[in-house]
Amino acid sequence: MKKLKSMGVLLLAGVLAFSGTIPCLAATADELNDAQEEKAATETQLQTAQDRIAALEAQKGESEAYLTELNSQLTDLTSEIDALQAQYVDKQHELDTTAQELADANVLEVQQRSDMAVRIQYMYENSTNTGILESLFSATSFSDFLDRATNVSALTSYDREMLEQYGAVIQDIEDKQAEQKQEEAEIENLLSQSADKKEQLQVVYESTAEEVNRVAESLEGEQSTVAALLASIQQQEANIQTLTERNQLEQQAAQAAAQAAQSEAYTESTAAYSASDDSYTETDDSAQNTSAGASYEEPASSWSGQVLTPSAGFVQGPSGGETYYNLDMSGVVSIMRAMGNYDEYWVRSDGVKMLGPYVMCAANLSLRPRGSLVQSSLGMAIVCDTGGFASVHPDRLDIAVAW
Repeated sequence: MKKLKSMGVLLLAGVLAFSGTIPCLAATADELNDAQEEKAATETQLQTAQDRIAALEAQKGESEAYLTELNSQLTDLTSEIDALQAQYVDKQHELDTTAQELADANVLEVQQRSDMAVRIQYMYENSTNTGILESLFSATSFSDFLDRATNVSALTSYDREMLEQYGAVIQDIEDKQAEQKQEEAEIENLLSQSADKKEQLQVVYESTAEEVNRVAESLEGEQSTVAALLASIQQQEANIQTLTERNQLEQQAAQAAAQAAQSEAYTESTAAYSASDDSYTETDDSAQNTSAGASYEEPASSWSGQVLTPSAGFVQGPSGGETYYNLDMSGVVSIMRAMGNYDEYWVRSDGVKMLGPYVMCAANLSLRPRGSLVQSSLGMAIVCDTGGFASVHPDRLDIAVAW
């Protein structure tokens, strides 16, 4: 019992030796976790920046569309102002023409009034000297008298009609002039309103153009931010890859150190175990009595494929590729004893080395630790050993035989 306790102490020492690698692994794992969290935070920032870009692009599109609409309105308003100015010029020409017509009519009226005044003065002067009466009564006949009277009346009626006609013409011209002045005033009012509207539109247009420029600058800044974040994420991914690879290497190193520590502990425990009076000693595998395992009932196998034989040095078994080896198993059995396995070691009638009811095999201890049970073509096997093949063929089993 004391020997077993000492072996347990040695195994514990191996475990403690292995535990020395754990802080390094933990530090790398922490760095990897921090790097992944930093990458996640950067990706969040990237998504936020991309959302801002989408919003700015939408805003820029709306502003540009509004700018196009304002530009169209300004173009239409400019054309309208040009048309109004042309109408205003035409109306001024009309007013000039009307003013000239009015001036001409006034001249004719003045001339007519002057002529009529001369005739009236002539008739008045002649009527004083009884010229008109003498002209009437000096008629040679009644018919001549009527003709002379008619002439005087016609002359008077003509003057009256001409005055009335000139008066009507002048009134028409004055009405026309007043109408044209009103139209001119209306055109001036429209011109003033259009100019004010154009000025207001121009202010809005310039403000919108400035807004488009501001949005474009903000968009450019956000795009630069996105580019920087993408570069940062790329660098972070490279860092994560480096940390991941380093973590894997450290884990492999830790596993190797653990195996080395276990092997050292097993070697020490085996030496201690062998030094005791009740230690197990195997002199020759071939000398093992095959009848020693008669008390074990071999488990039934459901494997129907090719079975490993001396002539078939490699087969594809139920758990992967299988080969065989024939070495002294005393050290392996001692290791299994140190692990607490006291099943009987014996050689089966077909030359397969057994530990209790199980076929002894070597495997990749990282995948199948010692004591693991695995199905083989020769029956249920127990992992007792490993070898250099495990690094090249990690899934392979190497069956212990006496061939």
